[in-house]
Amino acid sequence: MKRFAFAFLLIVCSASAKSQSDLEQNINIGLMLPFQTQSSLRDIEDFFNAPDYFTASRISLNSYSEEALDFYEGTRLALNKNEEKLHINLHLYDCWNNDSVTEAWLAKPELRELDILIGPSSTANARIVAEFCRKNKILNVQPFTPSKSLTAGNPYHIKLTSTIDSHVDNMFLSVLDTFSGDNIIIYSPESDASLSAAKRFDSLFNDFNKTSSAKFTVNYLTTKKLTAEKRSVSSYLAPKKRNVLLITSFEGSFVNSTLRLLMDEKKHTDIVVYGMPTWLNSEVLRLDYVNSFNTRITAPFYADTTKSRTAAFVSDYQTTYAKQPTEMSYMGYDVMNFLLYALSTYGKNFTEDVTGERYTGTGYKFDIVRVTDSNGNINYYENRHVNVFRIADYRMERIW
Repeated sequence: MKRFAFAFLLIVCSASAKSQSDLEQNINIGLMLPFQTQSSLRDIEDFFNAPDYFTASRISLNSYSEEALDFYEGTRLALNKNEEKLHINLHLYDCWNNDSVTEAWLAKPELRELDILIGPSSTANARIVAEFCRKNKILNVQPFTPSKSLTAGNPYHIKLTSTIDSHVDNMFLSVLDTFSGDNIIIYSPESDASLSAAKRFDSLFNDFNKTSSAKFTVNYLTTKKLTAEKRSVSSYLAPKKRNVLLITSFEGSFVNSTLRLLMDEKKHTDIVVYGMPTWLNSEVLRLDYVNSFNTRITAPFYADTTKSRTAAFVSDYQTTYAKQPTEMSYMGYDVMNFLLYALSTYGKNFTEDVTGERYTGTGYKFDIVRVTDSNGNINYYENRHVNVFRIADYRMERIW
């Protein structure tokens, strides 16, 4: 808990955390996250005043505060190294995941002087900030929420966390790479998000089949279609071919029931399952089912600690903060280093220059592309990189 006390006292005592002296500042970056400073300080005080170890061990920060602090620690470590030798002024804004608090910060004149604003993490807050940045021509870097509805017509918005479209596209490319010509089954419940992903898969395979000599057999199934036909998913399996089942449900209970019904079929039929990225965090999804089908799942984070750069980050983080870095720590470090690289190489207006260029961090990669509307106007910029993992022997292996 000592690291909490130090970091939150820093936030409370100063509106900004500076990487160089005031006279040298020329790039202003804001970090708006739910540090929830006052309540976190009370938790810290309770921890240090606890009468015994058992009482102290039961005290923890709010999960949003913990993630915010981890991200901040990563950004701070990157700034402390600052190999690009840029003059950065990092301003911290505690938004509490609250719309009113967020709007109060945005009403302050100092916010209009920012060159870049990172965050916030909740979708509702992020939508407010995206609009503010669009109006004031401030680059909004969004590494947290993948929602496609945050903003439109906004060339000042960069999504560093990939949307579901990017996950679907990368799964599709993984299928092309590994399962050419096999039997494809796309299966979706009737929810809007699930249907949207399923339709995108169907469109990608149809477009591929129009131009390729190696055709896929594609069955696009929904629960409504199967009910009307009085059939099951298993009736679409090809017994003499490999079957790739793309389940676009985000609900663990739906996935469990589907895989349970296919367990007997698996004994005499080759079935490989692809699933949605939310499956990794599901509290109800049965891991034995997922493991049985060598399931493929996408995720943006992958830290290879055999790489010298990643190992050095882990070592520096442990030395500085006396703990292992979390995914948010990696994200903070990689986002800030990406910005330092882009700013030093291309200047403050770097969005077009980094488009089509890959930046490789310690746990994340950023492949920035333009997302345009039907008229070719920029809606926003997006990171399209995600990894594809295979689950086998109850372990995750990066395969694509």
